[in-house]
Amino acid sequence: MGKKLMSNLEGYRSLWPRRILVIFSSLVLFFLTAPLVILIIQSFTNESYLSFPPPTYGTRWYTEVIYSEDWQNATFLSLTIAIIVTPLSLVLGTLVAFGLERGPKKGKQTIQAIMISPMVLPHIVLGLGLFKIALQFNISDSLWAFVPAHLTITIPFVIVTVGASLQTFNISLEEAARSLGASKFWAVWYITLPIISPGLIAGAIFSFIISFDEFIITFFLATFQRTLPLEMFSTLMYQVKPSIAAVSALTLAITAILTVVLMFRGQVVGGGKIIK
Repeated sequence: MGKKLMSNLEGYRSLWPRRILVIFSSLVLFFLTAPLVILIIQSFTNESYLSFPPPTYGTRWYTEVIYSEDWQNATFLSLTIAIIVTPLSLVLGTLVAFGLERGPKKGKQTIQAIMISPMVLPHIVLGLGLFKIALQFNISDSLWAFVPAHLTITIPFVIVTVGASLQTFNISLEEAARSLGASKFWAVWYITLPIISPGLIAGAIFSFIISFDEFIITFFLATFQRTLPLEMFSTLMYQVKPSIAAVSALTLAITAILTVVLMFRGQVVGGGKIIK
């Protein structure tokens, strides 16, 4: 009887760490998702002000956002920049990743640190530097400034995702194709790129999301043109209207859809390895 009681006590005690972990994880999850849930609920208000819970529900502000010329122009500009930036960052970032992986090993770590430094540098510092360059070339407030500026922060993500895929790629497959007569270019095109395609997809999705949502760098470069984040900021400066909640919910939906695509079609990079 005593042994059974001691065994039950030990089993009960062993459950406590797991329960504490579950409780802590639940609290963190609630802390992260609660603001988003509240925002989405508020976006369906029919009132002219934000409150939680809304007195009445409807799609009034979604309709206003969809048919508003200002919101349409801002969304179109953000999409245009993101659509241009995504393939450019994918091509340039992939070339850099190949160069780092298969190029000379001397100075590789230094070059890699420089190439991915925009990921960790404050965007306000990058924005100020890019603003000075744009003024020198007289290209501020145009796509000629927005696209290169966004590339500085999207290319590093492609380098990381594609580089991680290349680290797990079996180079003997490419060498086998070359031994059968394929040139180096076609061996990479038909063998390497399809195999590392999850890393390419992940890099493209990251690039699109980052470019579409970028605010700080664009804020330095824009004068009259407004991307979607800038239009949201401009609206918040004068009055907190429920249209902000509607736009935020739509942006969140786009990001969530792309994240789901990344999870099911791409791969997640973690600890220098590719995790399926």
